Amino acid sequence: MPTINISVTGFDPSGLPVNSSGHTSRTIDVIPNECPICHVIITPSQVAQSFANENWIESYFRCANKTCQRAFIALYVGTGAADQRGFPLRYELKAALPITPQEPTFPPEIEALSPSFVKIFTQAQAAEDNGLDEVAGPGFRKALEFLIKDYAISLVSTPEAVEEIKRLMLQPVIKKYLNGDKLPVVSTRAAWLGNDQVHYERRWIGKNLTDLKNLISASIHFISMEKLVEKLPIDMPDPKRAADNQTQVVGPGSEINQDS
Repeated sequence: MPTINISVTGFDPSGLPVNSSGHTSRTIDVIPNECPICHVIITPSQVAQSFANENWIESYFRCANKTCQRAFIALYVGTGAADQRGFPLRYELKAALPITPQEPTFPPEIEALSPSFVKIFTQAQAAEDNGLDEVAGPGFRKALEFLIKDYAISLVSTPEAVEEIKRLMLQPVIKKYLNGDKLPVVSTRAAWLGNDQVHYERRWIGKNLTDLKNLISASIHFISMEKLVEKLPIDMPDPKRAADNQTQVVGPGSEINQDS
């Protein structure tokens, strides 16, 4: 396990023993390996340390990415066994701050299909990045509903069906309007986990936001593939069928050179 040196200036309010240089040390689980601002994988340089109290440590680092080089704080929380004074012997990394949320990227088909999904998911991701997991969960659930309903609406052709999709709960929409053997299975499970994020009692113990986001990502994948395939006959029409159609227009007895 790595250790962090704690600077002590003047006196040590925690009562920890210090050496002649005015430092003490504590064991931590990890050094941050990602800058919370630029999100590049790095080995940061430690520029300062301070011991806040017996329960947590703030350690100051600088990003090694040449295009960033911003300073950030790593917050460690005490855990495990304590010494004779009651201070933890080990500290775990809780957060690196400040956080600049990374905007997720989506396939062009998804951005065109459901701009509302993209906006809601991006805001939910920003909430999660800032540690607001109880807020992020309902946001991801809302984003899923917009994605599924916008996709279902794209499959129907009557105003009555559109209004029904808007009115129905999410799972009836999945059951009635989604086809195939993969998307309904994945989106149904995503809805189950999403409901856990908004209901008082959780049913899927052991599942978390990561599981929900993975199922939303799978739903995005299958919907994106369906929309891509849907466009192929227009973007890349079958030459043989086009030639057959042209023959029918010209009429019997006419000759068409298909190699021209």
